[in-house]
Amino acid sequence: MRRPRPEGSPADGGHHLVITAGIYVSPRPDGTIPDDAWGLTFDVNVIGPALVADEARKIFQAQGLRGSMVVTTSVNGMVSKKGSLAYDASKAAANHLVRELAVELAPLVRVNAVAPATVVAGSSMFPRDRVIASLSKYNIAFEESESTESLRDKLARFYAERTLTKVPILPADQAEAIVFLTGDKAAKTTGQVLAVDGGLVEAFVR
Repeated sequence: MRRPRPEGSPADGGHHLVITAGIYVSPRPDGTIPDDAWGLTFDVNVIGPALVADEARKIFQAQGLRGSMVVTTSVNGMVSKKGSLAYDASKAAANHLVRELAVELAPLVRVNAVAPATVVAGSSMFPRDRVIASLSKYNIAFEESESTESLRDKLARFYAERTLTKVPILPADQAEAIVFLTGDKAAKTTGQVLAVDGGLVEAFVR
């Protein structure tokens, strides 16, 4: 006897691929980014998902089963700002890559993106030195003796205050969005970028 599948879980018989790899290369003190850092940023954030999708396409087609793909991009792909030129440009490219892949892989595979705002908690992209650099950049008071988690909490609260909901974005929030996009309730959704940003006005689609 088959167990009932939890509501909203991925459809029976389908394959689902989630691509979460990403990289942020900090600019030099003068704000510039080395040429090789541009290449690395686009290799990981754009070309990497494209290559993985191309390999996955072969499996999807060989098995003839419907499925879906979710790429983690970033709300930074929608917001123009100073200080992260290569990263932001790569995430804008990743957002459009998702739309292109949705066209290329239809009708067998749905392709969508989750675009979170800055996720500080549990993120390997926020080691202590980057957290301190960000706190300094935004003139947020801190003590060198504070634990890394305490510093991360301060930065996360700062980012949260810029949103409509005033709450930090957590890895679990991103995971919930991914489960939705791979599940039955999103079975007719493809080529979309779902923002998980707490309501960042600057990222509203215009």
